[in-house]
Amino acid sequence: MLEQVPQQGEWLALLILGGPVVLVLLFMSVVALAVTLYKLLQMRAFSRRSLDKLDGAVTRWCRGDDDAQALAEASKSPLSELICSGMKWLADGSSDPAAVEAELTRMAQRILVRLNSMLGILEQVAYLAPLLGLLGTVLGIIDVFHGLAEQGASADSGQLAGGIWEALLTTAVGLCVAIPFALVHAGLAGRIDKVRSRTEDMMTRLFTAGLYRSPGSND
Repeated sequence: MLEQVPQQGEWLALLILGGPVVLVLLFMSVVALAVTLYKLLQMRAFSRRSLDKLDGAVTRWCRGDDDAQALAEASKSPLSELICSGMKWLADGSSDPAAVEAELTRMAQRILVRLNSMLGILEQVAYLAPLLGLLGTVLGIIDVFHGLAEQGASADSGQLAGGIWEALLTTAVGLCVAIPFALVHAGLAGRIDKVRSRTEDMMTRLFTAGLYRSPGSND
């Protein structure tokens, strides 16, 4: 029966052989997959194209272009409100620069916090899945040797090999769950770092140029 399982590819049989650890790993993979899909949809709003468009609006505003704010408002990026608010407050000249900087920083941090949300789930899945797989393997091998000890000299080597195969199944499942989600976490974290870097760059250029703009003037 043990030899037929991998040949037939019966997933239900694999779940039975893997035991509760495999069920937990599969549940974790479903949760991590849902989080991955959600984060990918969320990151679409921060595409390179939308960031380039917003960055171009900031560049034009720094040069005194009157259409820069309208261009920033037309951007579909969630950062549009942040940039437009900065342009408005800094061009007005009546707002305290320190207060403007503090408020822009708060708005940026709120956006970045939303971007970083749920990344911890992917990180924990990538970290815990191999450990759970190893735990299942250890428990399985303990069970195998316990059975062999009870059989004594009449123990069958084929039974030993089959028991170890079952035990190693959980480690394989754990690694299969951990590796892709570790890559996904690294990719999302890297993308968020780029968004953070570009946001800081736009805010710095916006604020620096705003200090040299005359109140009520775009020159």
